[in-house]
Amino acid sequence: MALNFQTPSQVGDTYLTILKTLKPEVDISKQDSDWWIRSRVVGGVISGAYADQQQVSNDAFPQSARHTALAAHLMTYFNRDFNPGTASKGNILVTGTVGTDVPAGTQFTYTPNGNTYLSTSDVTLTGATALIPVQSVLTGQDQNLLSGATFTVSVQGLNSSCVASGDIGDGTDPETDDQAAAAILNRIQQPPAGGTTNDYENYATEASASVTSAVAVRYLYGLGTIGLVITAGTTDIDTALNNGEAIVQTPSQDLINTVQEYVDSVQVETDNVYVSGPNIALQDVTVQVQYVTGNGSTIEPNTGLTQDALVAREVSRALYKTPPGGRLNPATGKGYVLASEIEQVLDDGLSAEPYNTGTYAQILADRAVANLSATGVNRLVGPLEIINPGNINVVSF
Repeated sequence: MALNFQTPSQVGDTYLTILKTLKPEVDISKQDSDWWIRSRVVGGVISGAYADQQQVSNDAFPQSARHTALAAHLMTYFNRDFNPGTASKGNILVTGTVGTDVPAGTQFTYTPNGNTYLSTSDVTLTGATALIPVQSVLTGQDQNLLSGATFTVSVQGLNSSCVASGDIGDGTDPETDDQAAAAILNRIQQPPAGGTTNDYENYATEASASVTSAVAVRYLYGLGTIGLVITAGTTDIDTALNNGEAIVQTPSQDLINTVQEYVDSVQVETDNVYVSGPNIALQDVTVQVQYVTGNGSTIEPNTGLTQDALVAREVSRALYKTPPGGRLNPATGKGYVLASEIEQVLDDGLSAEPYNTGTYAQILADRAVANLSATGVNRLVGPLEIINPGNINVVSF
């Protein structure tokens, strides 16, 4: 039986109705009377009790549970609490004098925003250059950086300027309530079944909190094999794009090794599982737009970006959100970048009335992906590929 939740006013009115039957002489319409004031107080207390009982009922279901209840669900199904944020890791290429010692704990500072990274092992330069393994001091996706990011360091014998050799990645934000609820629901709806695709994808995310997604591909390397493609790093693409943060999705080799070791310990004995990161594929897109007012160089208030830049950002959002291996078409068994999905993201983010109100700005009267793939409207994606934005060309109708 559903809980009959009543608002404070409803409870108060019921109180006054009952009072009137007991004391007909009371004028319950006077809002400055002692009886009316008591009805509001009682209404607030009783309604609060109703609300608490409703929330206790909601706690039984992950999709509506409070944070503390979600933590209990996580412990029940996964024997863990919320995943913490993780640090970013990578290598920095330094130049300097042969024989210079770079001790563990040496600080490197990312110049644009002041992020700090510490070296994780002692290194001595045996040549003019050396790779220094580093880890961010703080955790979170905003610690991730793309290859070529510039750093400063203060060590006698080293040049003060140095760069990231490869991405500085694997940094993730703490697990949110929505992410925890999704993981719990997935476990309830698709419990472990002895080696299904879903099982292997869950193994990957169980192995490390740095893993943000996983896709299992059957027979990728022949009969009896499973390819397990993992991503790591940026957990909230929307926030990263809106804040201008680097988006890193490729896992470090250390993380790949960690996942491989864990999967080897739980996999079906007859399966041969190979864990890898995705291959980055850059996708060029030409999109035609019609603006409500202004043109592509018009700066949109409250964003600091031109209208063309906003469109390019939404196209990038759609591409970054395409899962490894593309969006699966059940009819063909293959994955694609969908032109229609790019157009939908543009609608959600930027369209104007009367069709839709964009989340970030209301500047588009019309849009169409003009060029996505030489072979058709949608772009076929390989099983190991993950799509990143290439050249985004915005033209007007």
